[in-house]
Order: sequence, then C-alpha cells, then structure tokens
Amino acid sequence: MKDKQSLTNSVLGSVWDSVLNSVLNSVLNSVSNSVSSSVWDSVYNSVLNSVWDSVRDSVWDSVRNSVYISIKNKQL
Repeated sequence: MKDKQSLTNSVLGSVWDSVLNSVLNSVLNSVSNSVSSSVWDSVYNSVLNSVWDSVRDSVWDSVRNSVYISIKNKQL
C-alpha cells in the first residue's frame, strides 16, 4: 500500500512539475518575445528616424542652396 501511495505521489508530482514548467516556459517566452520585439522596434525606429533626418536635411539643404543661388544669379 505504501509503495502504491509513493508511486501515485511520484506520478502526480511529475505531472505537476511538467504542467508548471510548461506554463512558466510559455509565460517566459511570451515576455521574452514581447521585450525583444519592443527592443527591435525601438532600434529600428531609431535607425529609421536617423536616416530620415539625414535625408531630409540633405534634401532641404540642397533645395535651399539651389534657391539661394538662383536668387543671387538673378540679382547679378
């Protein structure tokens, strides 16, 4: 009888550990994916904003210089 109880406790303990590990792994994977996604989005947006700022400033400088040169040539 004692061996049967011990076996039952062992099986139940094993099943419980398996379920608990599965739930914890699921939660941790979800959190990890969320954090890594958030970090990736942040890095991506930062790089994209930096490139966009650079391109915009370059285009704006070019247009401004072109207009300035055009005005200056007309004055001469």
